[in-house]
Amino acid sequence: MNFKSEEYPVISSRANAIFKKTFSLQTSKGIKQNGIFLAGGEKVIKEVLRDNKERVITWIRAPDMPCIPPALSGVKQITFSKERFNEINLIGTAGPLLELRLPEIRRFSANEPWPIGCTLFVPFGDPENIGAVIRSAVGLGVSRIVLLSEAACPFLPRAIRASAGSILRIRLEYGPALADIGSLSVKIYFYSLDMCGQHLAGIVWPQTFGLIAGMEGTGLPARVKEKSISVSIPLENGLDSLNAAAAVSIALWDWKTKKI
Repeated sequence: MNFKSEEYPVISSRANAIFKKTFSLQTSKGIKQNGIFLAGGEKVIKEVLRDNKERVITWIRAPDMPCIPPALSGVKQITFSKERFNEINLIGTAGPLLELRLPEIRRFSANEPWPIGCTLFVPFGDPENIGAVIRSAVGLGVSRIVLLSEAACPFLPRAIRASAGSILRIRLEYGPALADIGSLSVKIYFYSLDMCGQHLAGIVWPQTFGLIAGMEGTGLPARVKEKSISVSIPLENGLDSLNAAAAVSIALWDWKTKKI
């Protein structure tokens, strides 16, 4: 991305109000209060300019980075000193960042019609696991993701980095707590990942279903296990578990290959 350079005032003070607001986007509270989040990376920016240009609020750069492209005429540009830019660049991009308007995310309602395919329920507290599972869900064709109340904010920089910008390419909904999934009374098959469950290879996935991931470390509440069909991923070499996001990705791959 080589755009014409222009001179812009450089913000170098931590006390600057614009820097403080941008710095706050490293937290769930700051993202929620401002209604915006940060994204970056050449591939991500190209996709945003192609598919979600209307969400761009600000082009953020260091002095040695490209200026705002003509495609974003009318969008604000901010230039931070290299030191201040590095403080907000938790995404780790070598180029500019974008401030993007948060999408509207509705509340999950179990009694409304379910989309055909997989509805994935995610409680992960680690932003990188949230981002990784969103990326897998987009790539493997999940219908929607329900972010349970335990879940980390999917718009945190670490989550955006792990998702490779795929956050805007899937239907998201906010759901109840993980334990409350066991109280839902709907005529939908629920599957959960559990080392004591049925072998993944023998699972026949229905046309419409819910897949429930457990919490990192603590797994699933007993009531959720009772509500769902437990699915296991057999492991070798003495390993008894996988990273939570990796386990979900394997289950989704199995579903994808069996429905082809």
